[in-house]
Amino acid sequence: MKRNIFFIGILLVVISTTSLLISCNSCSDRRVHDVSSLPGLYEGEATIILPDHVKAMLKPDANGNTLIPEGPIPCKISITADTSKNVTLNLVDFTMPVKGITVNPALSKVTETDSTLNLEGGGKVFVGQQTISYIHKGKVTEDQLNLDITVTVIPMIVEPKIVFKGKKK
Repeated sequence: MKRNIFFIGILLVVISTTSLLISCNSCSDRRVHDVSSLPGLYEGEATIILPDHVKAMLKPDANGNTLIPEGPIPCKISITADTSKNVTLNLVDFTMPVKGITVNPALSKVTETDSTLNLEGGGKVFVGQQTISYIHKGKVTEDQLNLDITVTVIPMIVEPKIVFKGKKK
């Protein structure tokens, strides 16, 4: 009899814990149901932020040109959404400093807090035969897009950051 009561007690604890975890996860996922205001072309500038030890590795070529520009770079990001509310970010009209670098469009999850849409996702950069991953986090407030991109070349050692700030055109 005591074994049955003990087994039923454990079963009740497991069921209540499972239902509590499921309900908490559904509350924390605040995906946006209306992404119609998000798509468009955002024009602005991107700044590449490199740690000092990475800057020291990048030597200028014979003409004095560096692979990474010092100041902000004008660029455009296009945001599109399909009928399934999948949001995609794509770099537009940008020439890479080195031939052979391509950036695929990145999928993004959209959540909402107050009047701000939050974007999170990742993508891939192809450099010849090599694939480099990146993650992005950003916010869209009114028509302003602020995006932080972290490119992982060598985890924890070489992870340049790119900060994009732009307005919807």
